[in-house]
Amino acid sequence: MSTTKGSVTTGAAAAGRWHLDHDGHHLQVETARVGWMRVVRLYVDGVQQAEAQALHQAKFPYGDMCVQVAFDPLGLLDGQAARCVLAPPRPGDDSTGAKGDTRPDTKEDGGDGAEKAGRQVHPFTAPEGTRAARRERLAREHPALYASRHVVAATAKVVLGILGVSALISAVVRLLLSYLPRPDLDLPDIDPPDPPLPDIPWPDLDLPDVTPPGWLQAILATAEYWLPILIAVGVAVHEVDRRRKQDRAPGDPAAPDTTRKKHEKGEADAEEPGGRRS
Repeated sequence: MSTTKGSVTTGAAAAGRWHLDHDGHHLQVETARVGWMRVVRLYVDGVQQAEAQALHQAKFPYGDMCVQVAFDPLGLLDGQAARCVLAPPRPGDDSTGAKGDTRPDTKEDGGDGAEKAGRQVHPFTAPEGTRAARRERLAREHPALYASRHVVAATAKVVLGILGVSALISAVVRLLLSYLPRPDLDLPDIDPPDPPLPDIPWPDLDLPDVTPPGWLQAILATAEYWLPILIAVGVAVHEVDRRRKQDRAPGDPAAPDTTRKKHEKGEADAEEPGGRRS
């Protein structure tokens, strides 16, 4: 069964394919790993329309819109896409043919940036059992927990910075680079020109000596530690609010398919002996 929003519908899909119904046509996207590349195929009404190889992202023109398929680093191992959406192309994008290895874009929100820019985005439904399907289920059932990943990541960066892990990694990298052979180039001595510069009489301003209070100095001195966490909290709160509004939108294809489940339950009851359709 399916849920519908305008002319966009998400319904049952073939195994392992992302799926979306749009303007009376059934779109499917299939991905696989071939060597170090990902192969992406676009199907319209069961007929393959395009194929491309990509490392990070593939795009297929579809009318005046564009099917965008993005991969995360784990896609290097299993070829699973991180997201798949149907959206208008970005300004400056060349949509004359299928492309791979375009600008990497693996935002998990499925196009929130495009929505902020006023472009309508239609997310595909991920195949069951994939990481994208599990991630979307977690985001729907536990939006606060899912959004807290921003706070966790920001806190981890701050903690690693305090522990000096980044400095240790930099020291190890410099040590490894010191063992690499360096070319011995005999470069000529170049005498750069010394043009005469004009002497500009700058005004002598007597600025007041302003000293901020101690508490403000302490806050500013520790801003590199608390500011990333504060920003992450704001991003997490915004994401939770956005998903709750999306879940409340009736008929949204990206919203939880409670209507679909109720409809399927009604059909199952009707198929039982003595069941009746209302």
